[in-house]
Amino acid sequence: MKPHEQAEYEIAKAAIEKGIPAMLAAYPSIAKLTMSYYKELVKEGFNEQQALYIVAKQGYLAGPTSSE
Repeated sequence: MKPHEQAEYEIAKAAIEKGIPAMLAAYPSIAKLTMSYYKELVKEGFNEQQALYIVAKQGYLAGPTSSE
């Protein structure tokens, strides 16, 4: 690895390591949002398999900006 590549690698690695605690702290909230979305889909008339498919495909970020 060239010196400049090594430096870029170290900077990127440090940035990722710095962000890990914040990402881990966000997971419980993401899980709650995802489960709430799933339950609301079922409540609105989707069967469990359909709701699971939708949540698995979109995550909790449903809407016009969702992929596909």
